[in-house]
Amino acid sequence: MSRRELFEEHDVPCPDLVLRAPANWTAILFLAGLGGLHLGMASHAFLHQRWEGFLSLIFGVVFMAAAIACAVIRSDVAVFRETARICLRTGIRRFRYERAISFDRVRSIRLTLMNQRNVSDSRIEVVCEGEVIECPPTAVPRQEALCLALLMNVRLVKVYGYDCPDVSERLDKLTNA
Repeated sequence: MSRRELFEEHDVPCPDLVLRAPANWTAILFLAGLGGLHLGMASHAFLHQRWEGFLSLIFGVVFMAAAIACAVIRSDVAVFRETARICLRTGIRRFRYERAISFDRVRSIRLTLMNQRNVSDSRIEVVCEGEVIECPPTAVPRQEALCLALLMNVRLVKVYGYDCPDVSERLDKLTNA
């Protein structure tokens, strides 16, 4: 059974585009390492019958719980063209925080291309009234930004970094091709 059939079965509109953020492995490994360090200090303190081990045990458990929470919690941006809204979700399955933004509040899609050689430096942002929503990183930022702009029927604004060629050079490439 496809995802679209599952959505239709429960009378929930199927999103046209879903952008999911990957896990933040830097934070996960840092918190797990800090938790492991405190648990190691707690075990050493308990072996020597020192009361300070309780504080390290508490810190170790808290840091490990934070690492697990960072590994499990996800955030995504879903675009529904039928209902003309963007749905921002953060959480785990049913336990999540969700809010919707109407397409009427969206002013433009901003694509920032900092580096030609490294696409992961690019950022896609949905510019709304009073806030800017950053989209999860992608391997195809130009295509994804264009798709978002077309889905929401708003302008696509491109911002180039210092590494990108000037406008005249980019236009020369287009006319010579």
